[in-house]
Amino acid sequence: MHYGYEIGIDKLWDWLPLLLPLLILQLILLFVALRDLLKRNLSNESKWLWIMIIVFVNLFGPILYFTIGRRGR
Repeated sequence: MHYGYEIGIDKLWDWLPLLLPLLILQLILLFVALRDLLKRNLSNESKWLWIMIIVFVNLFGPILYFTIGRRGR
């Protein structure tokens, strides 16, 4: 059965120029947010919660940390 959806290596190469900058941006934000979080003096419970948000909410996790999590500074 063919439903018109073909995911092949050729389609991946077409999307690579768009996805690569987003992946690089995501990794930079992730590492900067984690480094900043680990330097702060917070309770371990707060740190673990922010680590989970930063890592598992993909691109928006680090953005949330920088906008909400650093308010006390």
